[in-house]
Amino acid sequence: MLNKIIVKFKGGNGHKYNIWLGAAQLDNWQEWLPQHARSKKIAIITDVFVEKMCSKRFAKRLTDNGYDVLVLAIEPGEESKSAKTKEYLELEMLKNKCDRHTLCIAIGGGVVGDLAGFVAATYMRGIKYIQVPTTMLSMLDSSIGGKTAINTAYGKNLIGAIWQPQEVIADVNLLSNLPKIQLINGLIEAIKIFITLDNQSFMYVANNLSKILTKEEKILQSVIKRAVKLKSWVVQNDEKEENLRMILNFGHTIGHAIERVSNYKILHGYCVALGILVEAEIAVLMGHLTRENYVLISNLFSKLGIKKEMLLEFDIDEIIKSSLLDKKNRNGDVYCVIIKDIGAVYTEDDRVAMRITKKTIRQAFMSLQKQY
Repeated sequence: MLNKIIVKFKGGNGHKYNIWLGAAQLDNWQEWLPQHARSKKIAIITDVFVEKMCSKRFAKRLTDNGYDVLVLAIEPGEESKSAKTKEYLELEMLKNKCDRHTLCIAIGGGVVGDLAGFVAATYMRGIKYIQVPTTMLSMLDSSIGGKTAINTAYGKNLIGAIWQPQEVIADVNLLSNLPKIQLINGLIEAIKIFITLDNQSFMYVANNLSKILTKEEKILQSVIKRAVKLKSWVVQNDEKEENLRMILNFGHTIGHAIERVSNYKILHGYCVALGILVEAEIAVLMGHLTRENYVLISNLFSKLGIKKEMLLEFDIDEIIKSSLLDKKNRNGDVYCVIIKDIGAVYTEDDRVAMRITKKTIRQAFMSLQKQY
């Protein structure tokens, strides 16, 4: 049996689903798949690496049990999260007679999850799908909350929909071969959540970092469980990102800008970590965050190989220009989430995203760059 349900998620319009966490989840597919398969047709969307690792084997199990399975494997990487790839998947599904009763299963990291979710949201005006995240980042981030999207030349995730899955299946066995750089990439997502919402969990990561990086199962599952519960609470209280859910965008205004300027050559989590360093510095300059708390954040990232001097590689003007494309922005102004403590966000009139001047962003960058 599956280990356990860690969250019973309730989305908009009363839509409910379970978020599972444990080992050997794919082996126990009978626990979560049959009740959502309205027909024998199943479309698995994955990438070519994950297909070899587990998707092909999983598809065979389903085929052996009478399901008609179509496996569609895309190339890994952000370049695949495009309108062109989405159209390819849709046309393949049409060609293979997938109908509105077909169940879509996304098996992969964030790119696969975002793309497959968007396909499910629009294919024949919406079909059911299940998220099976295979990376630390996707277990904590893209698989939860129903955000689906593709990228454009103007930025990440600007075209998409909110489309909640039927189940989220987090199988920790799938992390066993995850490279350290990808583990850190996902761990940053947990740290981001803890910085904004839970001081105790932030300190738990800081005190157990070596065990996390060696994938000690009990500790790793605890980090995942803590982060998933917090994110689920936020999303269930603000599914459409009217206000509270913007907390989850801490570090993303600058982080996404860095990602675009680097032409997506730097992993998302690492870009967010650099964004956190800048946005936390903005909080210090605005008088909301103490320098002592900034140092705690900076030191933790430094232990993960993410140092402030990495910001020297970027042109401040390019970052500011790119930050203008952030989805939180209004009327041409840049908005950021500002923390006042580790575990607490600064608000004005109950709003969690603050208007930040370009001058302040420049001052924060210069302040950090002058330290080297």
